[in-house]
Amino acid sequence: MEPTVVLTIGASDCSGGSGLQADLRTLAALRMHGASVVTAVMSRNTRETADLFPQPTNVVTAQLSSVLEDLRVAAVKTGILPTPETAVAIAARARTGALPNLVVDPVLTTASGSRMGLIAAYERLIPHASVLTPNREEASALVGWTVLTPEDMATAASQLSARGPRCVVITGGDFAVGTEAIDMVWSDGEARLLHSPRIASRNTDGSGATFATAVAARLAAGDETGVAVSWAKGFVGRAIGDATDWRLGGGTGPIDQFGWSSLTVR
Repeated sequence: MEPTVVLTIGASDCSGGSGLQADLRTLAALRMHGASVVTAVMSRNTRETADLFPQPTNVVTAQLSSVLEDLRVAAVKTGILPTPETAVAIAARARTGALPNLVVDPVLTTASGSRMGLIAAYERLIPHASVLTPNREEASALVGWTVLTPEDMATAASQLSARGPRCVVITGGDFAVGTEAIDMVWSDGEARLLHSPRIASRNTDGSGATFATAVAARLAAGDETGVAVSWAKGFVGRAIGDATDWRLGGGTGPIDQFGWSSLTVR
């Protein structure tokens, strides 16, 4: 038996709520083998602020080469790429076709170099993405104008899709329409909304990372893109709901990818 391997490339979060820890927890919950490349280390006093310490680009590329040479990777997800140099290096490997079923979560936080430099570097990576998953703020930075409404989300997703990704999902976890949370999906030349009940919870840390990783996992399992995206949204909604009563640390807490809260512990 050879377990399905999904590679996550991003930052280590010492709190365990987001970053590589959330990605690997998601993959374990979905019974897949998670490999990882550490691009940076996050040090948090609370979950509201964090210091980011980038790994040297040669250290990142050495990890990446090690994984790709040793394991049969079925899908790849990227999270924090802290410097333009790191983003360009990952894009170079993607250009060779070495990163299958690539899901890009464009976290636009820089520890060194300008944000504009990082956005320019992402322009090299985005064309190789199977799925691009920015939130509204990240989508705004990538298209160069402010994304506010569902109509804006559809327009921005269309513009980003024109740069190469097979599918663009602009996540709207911070955006409610009535009692629903919405995401905008652009694929096959048209936009559609994904709806789910809006869950009032202090614990949403890692929800974006979990969504992108779940999409990559379902692509690795052979799902069509639309099916993978819809399934991942449902998975994240359940994980947020299951963690509603958790109290871990200060500020925003993590979500429950394993469904622990619904299990009876003996």
